[in-house]
Amino acid sequence: MSQLNSFLMKFNRLFNHFLNQKLIRTCIYVSLIIFLPGLIIGVLIAYFFGPESYNIIDNYISDLGSIRYTPAPLILDTIAMTTACFLVPVFFYIAKIIVLDTKSIIFDSNSSIFNRIYCVIIDLLAFFGLLSLLSGAVGLFGIGLFSEDRTTELGLHYIFSIIVFAGLAFGAFFNGIAILIKLKKTIFPRLLGLYMMVGPFVVTILYIFPPNSITRPFLEWMMLIAAFLWLIPGSLFTLKNFKSA
Repeated sequence: MSQLNSFLMKFNRLFNHFLNQKLIRTCIYVSLIIFLPGLIIGVLIAYFFGPESYNIIDNYISDLGSIRYTPAPLILDTIAMTTACFLVPVFFYIAKIIVLDTKSIIFDSNSSIFNRIYCVIIDLLAFFGLLSLLSGAVGLFGIGLFSEDRTTELGLHYIFSIIVFAGLAFGAFFNGIAILIKLKKTIFPRLLGLYMMVGPFVVTILYIFPPNSITRPFLEWMMLIAAFLWLIPGSLFTLKNFKSA
């Protein structure tokens, strides 16, 4: 047990050294500056200069990466791959914040068995949340690398599209539960945790089983917006925590 404790402490020090405030702040700023403005620019270019009148009711997000719909498909490809890389440290930091103080309780023999099991559950939720978000980052990188025009015979673009939205939805779900039920509050409000648990998942279900009156492309945009509605506030709460620390 002492050797395990020693290993965990060394790993934790290395982990904390990697996830320093300067790196996370840079990753958040780059992600915010690149993706949303780049996406808006891509939509405007496709709408005004594309061969078809691009709109979010009839066109999927991925159409922004095809020369059939826009003269500048590389915009979506570039912002997707770049943002995916910069989100990885941020996702690790979210997990770090959620599991803060749990390790000391889990390995404290003086703590009650209930508290130790409870902290293990929190850690498991954060772990599955992290894996899901990392898979979402892989999917985001993949849709840029294998755009609609480069999807290959395997349909890699479609596969990565499923991975990114499923990863973000499940990542929000697991982390949302952890934020909501953790006894000691994190830097993320419980209301945000509640939204993360419910919002993205509901929109994803609607996409899988779309109402007759709503198009699938529009619901795909709603899934992206549902992700923005927790990623952006979560990033801002993280930056606020850095300033107050």
